[in-house]
Amino acid sequence: MTDNVESPSSLQSLSSEVLSGEAASPNAISWYRATENFLRMVQDNIPENLENAEFLDRLFNDESISSTGQGRIKLHAALSDAAFRAWFAGQVRDPLPEDLNAATVALQEFHDELASRLRVLCGKTPWLKLRRALCALYPSRFTSIVNNEDALFDLYNRLTGARASHFVSASIAVRGAVDAVLPAYDAKDLYEVARRINLPWILLQRAIEKSNSSAPPNAAEALLQQTTRPEVLVPVQVTLRRKGLTGMGGGFAALLDIIDDLKDGLTRIEFEARVREANPRLGDAAVGTTINVIAREFDLCVRESDGYRLNARGEALRESRDPDVLADHLLTKVLGLDNVLKLLEEGAQDSQALISFLKEVNPGWTTNFAPTSQLGWLRELGLVNYQDRRYSLTERGHRWAKMVTWIPEKLPSVAGPGPVEDFPEQAPGALSLPSFTEVKNRLRRTTEGQYAFNAKLVVQLHTGLWFHPTRHLAVLTGISGSGKTQLALQYARALTDSAELDSPFIEVIPVQPGWHDPSPLLGYVNPLQDASYRSAPFLELVLRAAADPSRVYVAILDEMNLSHPEQYFAPILSAMESRVALKLHQMVDPSVSVPRMVPYPSNLAIIGTLNMDETTHGLSDKVLDRAFTLEFWNIDIDSHPAWANALIAEDLKIQAKAVLNGLEAALSPCRLHFGLRTVDDVLGYLSFHAQMPDAVPSALDDVVYAKVLPKLRGEAVPRFQQALKAVLDVLETHRLTRCSEKVKAMQEDLKSGSARFWR
Repeated sequence: MTDNVESPSSLQSLSSEVLSGEAASPNAISWYRATENFLRMVQDNIPENLENAEFLDRLFNDESISSTGQGRIKLHAALSDAAFRAWFAGQVRDPLPEDLNAATVALQEFHDELASRLRVLCGKTPWLKLRRALCALYPSRFTSIVNNEDALFDLYNRLTGARASHFVSASIAVRGAVDAVLPAYDAKDLYEVARRINLPWILLQRAIEKSNSSAPPNAAEALLQQTTRPEVLVPVQVTLRRKGLTGMGGGFAALLDIIDDLKDGLTRIEFEARVREANPRLGDAAVGTTINVIAREFDLCVRESDGYRLNARGEALRESRDPDVLADHLLTKVLGLDNVLKLLEEGAQDSQALISFLKEVNPGWTTNFAPTSQLGWLRELGLVNYQDRRYSLTERGHRWAKMVTWIPEKLPSVAGPGPVEDFPEQAPGALSLPSFTEVKNRLRRTTEGQYAFNAKLVVQLHTGLWFHPTRHLAVLTGISGSGKTQLALQYARALTDSAELDSPFIEVIPVQPGWHDPSPLLGYVNPLQDASYRSAPFLELVLRAAADPSRVYVAILDEMNLSHPEQYFAPILSAMESRVALKLHQMVDPSVSVPRMVPYPSNLAIIGTLNMDETTHGLSDKVLDRAFTLEFWNIDIDSHPAWANALIAEDLKIQAKAVLNGLEAALSPCRLHFGLRTVDDVLGYLSFHAQMPDAVPSALDDVVYAKVLPKLRGEAVPRFQQALKAVLDVLETHRLTRCSEKVKAMQEDLKSGSARFWR
């Protein structure tokens, strides 16, 4: 871990310089003691109380290691869930592998799955709380830097010269780098453990303070300075950059205030209300524009199914309040910023001359509005001084200008529609597709104990997607809850080697009823604003794939037949078949951020999931001829990993398994059987019910009545009649009396021609 440290002796001096020096500080002593006491409490309760909700509440919510600040995510829904507590306890009780690499992988998987489960149960992911809990559980692996991933990655880079890709691996590497040069210590000495947990944070703070000071560096600061490898920025192609920065009421101060409230996530309605609170005079369109400024122009938050949350950059800016967090993004992805800074590096410029200069950078800016807005942001971010109608660089401005190591480009003048924008050529063999063995191993590691995918289906999916040079389209169809979407998502993560939940290489698009044209996928020209194109997540993925032909990108169209695919999907189907460009618009204004055309990327895989019921549409031959189709009709109930985590008596588990297998076999011939989601729900209900003080023996009867029988419907034909009879046999064999009475009533209804659960 310390091979890249040029002077280990500098880091060794931290033992006396930082640790001993901080010991004289009452604040430091208080922090260390609080951490020590908390670690002792945690160790005293492991493993006996790992399923105790009161202990887990303190484990996740105690602020001894790091304060939550404005965090408001409540964990009650998770901590009161017996199945979650049992899973969590099992993970912690399972010892880590002795091999450091294997232990790192195990902790990464635990971290990611914990985040996923908490998000499902709590509605949002409490990143700080879960990472603080991991630090308390594994104090030799983590640090107190749990609320700012960018800060941790920065320290990792300073100590190793490398770039981090996962919070866990960066934490382990930082602890390893520090522990390797400090004297050996007794892991039972929890005060010393507490000091080492907190040391990296102190170290990073000293480096940051030094960067703003002219004082001579101490040993810790010198170490960080000498081991820092300057990051070389790489600009995005000029035609793909964002065209300027939109003005925002309140400027940078308002931006900071709003992202404070985004810390724990906001729904779209909450986000709009917060923007209106900051500026009550804004209309609906302006509120949407402000959200776009925060999310896309400054890249501070990401949109999820239920709203918005800060990304790593947003967290770093919220924590540091330092505009330098934005430097790499703004300099490389926003048109004009690099041009202005390099020009001002040569000397001060008159304001009107700068506006004219920016109009040359982007000939589409025919008014002063966009250039003036961008210059306003330069002032807000502390990059320029404005005096006597002249602009000059500040000290920060000079630092940013030195990061621009390329010759800033300008957009060409455009007289009319031109060719496809200059994307990298998608030559045969450009794609670096991982081997199936590698994909299979990644899939096994990330899904072990969670999903049991049929190995043959995985082989068919991989082969069906990639046997054709450009037509990488697969359709997963079958009963609801059979694992189609999970297979698509987990396969995509394995294929792209994406450990993070919000991967730039994967986009899940929930198809909505009423999609009659391609605009939900490819965007559209905004009819209310000239020279404006509303993009879409699918299009953004296509653009990223076209600009990066050596990497695999995956789009997942979830429930793609809720609308007619041959309508909203038509241009994509034609492009992948004929290898022509996707034509997006005919606007000639170069300020439009979306290109007029984009070559269909042969490194893009599309996986669609379908449920076949009365709410969906069948697929036309146009779709089927281009897709590789896989069916999910039969599920393997016995091998489902959920049985291992079910907190129910063994005899009830055996009975539930027999009932579900029997019902699945009875209903399969008429295609009314159920998927693994139903199995999960049955086991979840039984596990939760078992913890109730007034548990009753009819729990299995009740949950089968609620989760399986509502699917029953059919006409008086032999196949359905036989299915009902077989269902009744299973129910009576296992004495599920409530369910039996319902099925008998349906048999009576069937004598009139049809029967259904709901009547």
